[in-house]
Amino acid sequence: MEAVKEAQAPGTRAKTQQFEARPISWRLGSEILGLDLKRSDEISDDSFRAMWKLLGERGILLFRKQGLNHDQHLAFTRRFGPLAVTGLTSRYAPEGYPDIFTVTNIKKNGERSETENAAQQWHSDQTFLQVPARASMLRCELTPQFGGDTMFADLTHVYDDLSDGLKATLEPLRAFHSLFCTRSKVMKGRKTLSEDELKRVEGEQGAMQPVVLRHPDTGRKALYINEQCVDHFEGWSIEDSRPILEYLYKLAEHPKYTYRHRWQPGDIVFWDNRCTQHYAPLDYDFAALDQPQNRRLMFRSTLA
Repeated sequence: MEAVKEAQAPGTRAKTQQFEARPISWRLGSEILGLDLKRSDEISDDSFRAMWKLLGERGILLFRKQGLNHDQHLAFTRRFGPLAVTGLTSRYAPEGYPDIFTVTNIKKNGERSETENAAQQWHSDQTFLQVPARASMLRCELTPQFGGDTMFADLTHVYDDLSDGLKATLEPLRAFHSLFCTRSKVMKGRKTLSEDELKRVEGEQGAMQPVVLRHPDTGRKALYINEQCVDHFEGWSIEDSRPILEYLYKLAEHPKYTYRHRWQPGDIVFWDNRCTQHYAPLDYDFAALDQPQNRRLMFRSTLA
């Protein structure tokens, strides 16, 4: 099989046996064309290996106009490997689908959704677990008339652009990732976890992760910190850690490292949690969530 090669100029496409790939931004993301994900059992193993390789290299894969149901979504995800188990996913899962996480601003039984603003801080999924999630796949069912976007940042190129001195400082460090760090506590509307839910979360006190992660597939280094879960380095106080962390968080938000995805119903976005992070800005009329034109409904699966 020919390897997938990214096109050198916008609008050009590189062919493989079963699909085509074209960049969706300068540094981050590729759109996959020519595959029907409803029939994922008919996609070759070679194609899945090629997509996985491309995911590590480009951080994001986009599949437009797929219109999957829950079963098709999970079937496609599982072709890449086993699903992650967080212990909390079922709290937001559609009935009968404990491996799917619902992200929505639609009220249920008259109550506002706890996931309506779940991604209001930059983060990678499940870094607070001892064994974090490798990748995540988000499916769009409904999107606001205006906005409802998701932003992604490329942490590989952020690391590449750091000075040699800062790289040497960060290389040996580990950072403490927790659902209960000081940054996460400022999120509005977050429901307090019950005692049972706390027990079900692996490593409920959090996990130490390397600040610089060498990607196991590409061999490239990436920053592995995020503002939602990290407020200090191992052996450092929060106060001492803050200046460096704030600098790195601000750097990662620079437009040259980011891609902003404008959702369309039927979209699937597949991202690598080991080299990207994401964030959902409140870029629509959040004060009028009851209006049909502002409804947002997404479903996420996660790879262990």
